[in-house]
Amino acid sequence: MTDFLLGLASFALVLIPLVIIHEFGHFIAAKLVGITVLEFGIGFPPRAKILFTRGDTIYTLNWLPIGGFVRPYGEDFVKPKTETELAADQSEIRERGIKNPKSVFQASPWERILFMAAGPAINLVTALVIFIAIALIGQPFARADVTVYDVLSGSPAARAGLQPGDVLLELNGVAVESADEFNDDLVAQTNETVTLLVERDGKTLDPVTLNAEVVEEADVTRAYVNAVEEDMPAYAAGVLPADVIVKVDNTEITSIKQLQDYTASHEGQEIQVTLLRGEETLVVPVTPVKDPSGTPRMGVTISPLQPAIIGLTAVNRDVRTYTRALPFTEAVEVGVNQFVEVPRLMIQLIGDVIRGDIGAEAARPVSPVGIGQLGGPVLEQSIETEQAYPILGFAAMISIALAFTNLLPIPGLDGGRILFVIIELIRGKPMAPEREGLIHFISLLFLLALIAVTVINDIVNPIDVSGLR
Repeated sequence: MTDFLLGLASFALVLIPLVIIHEFGHFIAAKLVGITVLEFGIGFPPRAKILFTRGDTIYTLNWLPIGGFVRPYGEDFVKPKTETELAADQSEIRERGIKNPKSVFQASPWERILFMAAGPAINLVTALVIFIAIALIGQPFARADVTVYDVLSGSPAARAGLQPGDVLLELNGVAVESADEFNDDLVAQTNETVTLLVERDGKTLDPVTLNAEVVEEADVTRAYVNAVEEDMPAYAAGVLPADVIVKVDNTEITSIKQLQDYTASHEGQEIQVTLLRGEETLVVPVTPVKDPSGTPRMGVTISPLQPAIIGLTAVNRDVRTYTRALPFTEAVEVGVNQFVEVPRLMIQLIGDVIRGDIGAEAARPVSPVGIGQLGGPVLEQSIETEQAYPILGFAAMISIALAFTNLLPIPGLDGGRILFVIIELIRGKPMAPEREGLIHFISLLFLLALIAVTVINDIVNPIDVSGLR
């Protein structure tokens, strides 16, 4: 029951406003080109009440709460009106005293293209605005905890009171994103005063100020173990992720290549590997063997671990997600990039389905019921985290999908109506309203049948949303 209510709420919060915005785009474009709009409706008929009248347009509230519509003079939702239907419009125009009405037929082809394309266009603009708004109010960023592994005695880091286990949050007010980036930034500020923001035991400490002095021992690179491969010697010897390899036999490790060369030259020979594990120093025997590529290895994935010039060694530990609001200029840049990325991913998904890289089920068409199923967990996430970005991001993606769907050159949709205008430009004359109306009508029947099938499919075979929770 809860899932149903959340799905219904997400549908009401996302799809209904986006459809109304879509119709508002048509409305604005009609006003710009002078087409008379007889009615702008919220919901679909039957009509509940007239809200108010402004200019030539009545604004109505209708009983079916599934979006909205624009009723321009000369067109009935998606098809041109016949002479009989036009007579009813003309009678309404006379009764309401509308002066100098302009029908859709009286608009030029390019004015009609603008009118028809404005709905999808405003959906795209809406998505862009939403993405920028998300960046302004706060969106999630993934970042590895840059954690102090050890501190060299007598170093600036030690004198400042930094300890193993401290998490480095900021350097001079800028978020620390990785250990390598932290080291590089310190090198660029050698012998300058820097300020660190540090978290210890879950609490943020007061900012620490120190001088970025070069420590001689800072040119020594250790080997940090990122992962240990099963069925390999290091795993059997008890080497663990986050161990630091400092020696092999009596040879101190000063570079990654040195460790790799030493291991390669001792295939089948037992070597003594000295590890740092927290505050412990361990020595374990490991016999390198050839991996499938023929390279003698212990079976660990390693990365360089080099102390910063101030005398501490930092490593990338657990990845955390945090919410950060961006300044306006950066928010616009991030919003535009995200806006461009969504259509690219849509095209990539279609290509993957055509090539057979992913199953067609992953790209199946969804009905409003399916949109509700997808939106329910997203709305739940917004409620639980008290953050707007999940449901706003979902709305932005649905808005883009709505725009591109409506631009498809299918009769009955905006793209299909634009196609008829293009044909008119090529032929030099419009198609007979009765013929065009019949084509739109048949296409709409097909689209309604498709929607009915997808609704049934979404009910019988609900979309798997476990990955969204």
